[in-house]
Amino acid sequence: MVQATLASIRHFCPDVPICLVADGDVDVSDLERQYELIILRTSDLPNLQMRGLCSGTYYAKLSAMWEGPFEHFVWLDSDAIVWGDFTSQIDFSLDFQIFWSEISIPADAVEVPPWLGHFYFNLENLLQCDPGFEWRGLPYFSTGAFAARKNAISFKKWLEVKSWEQKFSNKLFQFGEQGQLEYMVHSGAQRRELKVDRADLQYLVRHHGQEEIDRDTAGCGWLFPKSIKRPRAVHLCGQKPYMHNWRAYSRAFTIARLEHYRKIHGELGVWLAVLNEERKILQKKVEGKIKKKLKI
Repeated sequence: MVQATLASIRHFCPDVPICLVADGDVDVSDLERQYELIILRTSDLPNLQMRGLCSGTYYAKLSAMWEGPFEHFVWLDSDAIVWGDFTSQIDFSLDFQIFWSEISIPADAVEVPPWLGHFYFNLENLLQCDPGFEWRGLPYFSTGAFAARKNAISFKKWLEVKSWEQKFSNKLFQFGEQGQLEYMVHSGAQRRELKVDRADLQYLVRHHGQEEIDRDTAGCGWLFPKSIKRPRAVHLCGQKPYMHNWRAYSRAFTIARLEHYRKIHGELGVWLAVLNEERKILQKKVEGKIKKKLKI
């Protein structure tokens, strides 16, 4: 999936340097050559405790904040792609820029919405650790795309807050790093320790629908649009955007996957390469289901 992410970055932002966080013993030398990448491996992190925390977990992305090569950076998960050049909208004066513009919970809310505990944190437990935290009137965002300053949240501070989970048998923060990062960004802003602002720079298909992307791609076939009305990151979280997955919207991501192979193959070859990827994914799924049924 990261091939599509990289292809979209290089297409819309050709001069932007890219650091790829590689978690595990995976060969990315072909991508390194094609996209002139800086590789940051979680297994090479100098801090042993950080290495243990980040390796093989959702915390891997945070190594970009603690040990990445850039003073200011945009993070993208591998199920997100760049959709137009939005670099002019990145505010380098901020410690953290939330890629979301909507206020998710009204400032005068009384009831706690059930999605807060599912996607972010157990509010009752969190308020025992930080009674002053104001959970209302905030933009709750997906951490699959954001901009930040290096070490805006220090590793030491992160460990301090993470240690709170021990009080509640790890029933505090949800969705990997998302709940904790959400809390630390918002609470840091409330204590004026972090300069935080938000921008409408993340398009979640499962939230916004696909109509706007359909308008962007109308008439462009399976190529990136020449003109995009609202440049931002398109994040296809949830159902993975593979062509065979009828429950997912995959068109924008497929365009990015094809773009990756256009540097190597002709038009027929790019389709064969993507279809071969789909075959391998389906094969693994079928084998997994068979093993599960046979209890192998």
